[in-house]
Amino acid sequence: MKPGPIFLIGLVAQTLVVGPVAAGCAEAPPPAGSRESAFVRQVVERMPSYLHDFSVPGGAVAVIENGEVILARGFGMADAATKTPVSERTLFNIGSTSKSVSAWGAMRLVSERKLTLDEPVDARLKRWHLPPSSHDITGVTLRRLLSHTAGLSVSGYRGWGPDDLIPTLEQSLSGNANGAGALALTATPGTAWSYSGGGYTLMQLLVEETAQRPFSDYMRDAVLGPLGMTESSFSLTPLVLGRAARAYDELGEETPTPRFVEVAAAGMYAPIGDMACYALATIGGVRAAPVLPAAMLDQMTSAAPATDGRFGLGYAIQPHGEGFPDGVERVGHDGGNRGWQSFFWVSRAKRDGLVVLTNGSNGWNVSNQLVADWMEWKTGTRLPIPSSIAATILRPLHEAGVAAAIARYQALKAAARNGHIFNANELNRLGYSLLHKGRVHDAIAIWELNAREYPDDWNVHDSLGDGYAAAGPGYAGKAIASFRRSLDLNPANAHAQEMIARIQRGESIGL
Repeated sequence: MKPGPIFLIGLVAQTLVVGPVAAGCAEAPPPAGSRESAFVRQVVERMPSYLHDFSVPGGAVAVIENGEVILARGFGMADAATKTPVSERTLFNIGSTSKSVSAWGAMRLVSERKLTLDEPVDARLKRWHLPPSSHDITGVTLRRLLSHTAGLSVSGYRGWGPDDLIPTLEQSLSGNANGAGALALTATPGTAWSYSGGGYTLMQLLVEETAQRPFSDYMRDAVLGPLGMTESSFSLTPLVLGRAARAYDELGEETPTPRFVEVAAAGMYAPIGDMACYALATIGGVRAAPVLPAAMLDQMTSAAPATDGRFGLGYAIQPHGEGFPDGVERVGHDGGNRGWQSFFWVSRAKRDGLVVLTNGSNGWNVSNQLVADWMEWKTGTRLPIPSSIAATILRPLHEAGVAAAIARYQALKAAARNGHIFNANELNRLGYSLLHKGRVHDAIAIWELNAREYPDDWNVHDSLGDGYAAAGPGYAGKAIASFRRSLDLNPANAHAQEMIARIQRGESIGL
């Protein structure tokens, strides 16, 4: 039925290391023989293998230690077809990490007393207004937009293709958002945390109307330039697109980078040097001073009300080092769009940080391995972070076929279950990726394996039914049997009911 949360898989590419970045906040190589130098050498040695192992073409890594950029470098391929390496100027889409940077733009207007954190946002707007709701619209404030506590819908956006007509900001908010839906107030503001990319789109509109400029222009002049992020952009111009890495989808094929009107939520492009600048700005001091006063940055990186201590204003918070064995609180934001993944976390107290940018949708596995290396270097303890089994079997799938991929899956499950993520959704996503590329029988083989592994999961049988239905009339009996098994497990599955009726009517089922 649905493939679930998408972590996509990029193309295998020859990897190589390019020189340190020249723009933004370039690395300052630590003294030879130091522990910092040893860690830099380890990252440089291991990063190509991580890209290779998880089928990600290229990436870039920045490491901050004691307030210094000890590494800011590109690895692998920006364009696998032309063998173009990631350079010091290669731009990456940073996905939802854009929200963290965008928050600086709104907070600068607060520091200039052009906005306040707690006034009703809707009363300030002219171009668009929240639709009527049973909840109190006056409770939607900038503080709550930035902390995801405004009670708004629309968790995220999928973006548009290169040939699509991109809607206006107002049209997106009204529901022309490629499936994301219209923004609406669905819960009482200020009572609970609920992630809303739509809330950041509303913030984008507020900033535009207040600054009386397009959001991308305002951010360039008010935030990015003063922070030294002169290569970054919230506007996907031809120049930016020409300098950006290519994006790669779940089966290693180049995919058009998504286009967004909702750029505050998901549309920023940056090279690794600029993200190192942003890490230093988040830590504070002279790097942040041209944009925000220290007290305001403290406020952004402290827990906001109704977030259970886990979100500030634009920053997620891992209190007391949760997820990190060194017990250090860190703030940051991850991001992902189709073909892209980003990781950004810093400790303001310890003045350290790690940034990872990749141009393959499976890049989160690369980030996880680097986090494990980072924490092992700091504490001597390696985090037991499992890897995606779907990503791990992609290489044998491409090189030797679906039977080899299934054999690899079975061997890994028998030998090292704790080293990989084994759940129904892993194979479910992979099956849909194959199906959408027209590899129907490969998708069926993966889903048949999934049905053997998880015989009591209704969604697994529903997906297998989709595969059989796409294979044509000769598989109609198997498709109906799979959908009926799904209905036995979940009688409310309307998709299965609809598909059975369509097959019985003799309709042709497309991919």
